[in-house]
Amino acid sequence: MSVRNTISHRIVASCITAAAAVATLAPSAASAGHPCQSEWTKFKSFFDQNGAKIARGICQLLNNSDAAAAKKCADDFDAAKQKIDARLTEYNKQAGDSAAKIGPRGLGEAQWASGTLLAERTFAGAPILSDSWRLEFQRTGGKATKALRATVCFLDADGNLALPAASFEIDANRTSYDNTFQSVAGLTPVVLLEKPVGLNGHQYQIRGTRGAEPAVVQLARKLRK
Repeated sequence: MSVRNTISHRIVASCITAAAAVATLAPSAASAGHPCQSEWTKFKSFFDQNGAKIARGICQLLNNSDAAAAKKCADDFDAAKQKIDARLTEYNKQAGDSAAKIGPRGLGEAQWASGTLLAERTFAGAPILSDSWRLEFQRTGGKATKALRATVCFLDADGNLALPAASFEIDANRTSYDNTFQSVAGLTPVVLLEKPVGLNGHQYQIRGTRGAEPAVVQLARKLRK
């Protein structure tokens, strides 16, 4: 599949949704079906109320000889990015994740969010305006003896898994995770954290960072000149 078609399936079909998922859930809340899809369904009304489908059509008609389509691709991308960055600025100001905080957790951009995991927690970010996305997770302390398990999903505009889910475990001996995911342009990252319920938790910090703008947009900037 060409770069153009790949981005058409990622960016064009995505909704630019600056959203987050719930804070602390009962262990059974994500048991039906895939956990990421279950969380999306349960809190879909929150996602719908906190975002807008503003990116349909980006780069859909781009080809090497269509300067007008190239200009629209770059202009639409810039407009979508401006709206996403404005919401991410709000998320970054509220990146703290203390035990006293309730409500959804938004995963900001290139900024650490920290907290203590006692049972379950979900983070979600705005759809990714990049071909790649880096996730960093570090255990910074805590008295929990049982491992923390994380599931990383990338969802399309309908809340369906667009890529196979990834998972990792963290404990006192494995204290960090760092991975850069590819082919994620336009997808919404969702990270589920869970451990057996108990008074002892894992202290942690988490950060998501997008890469350079998609290759198809870089091409459009050259073609429109």
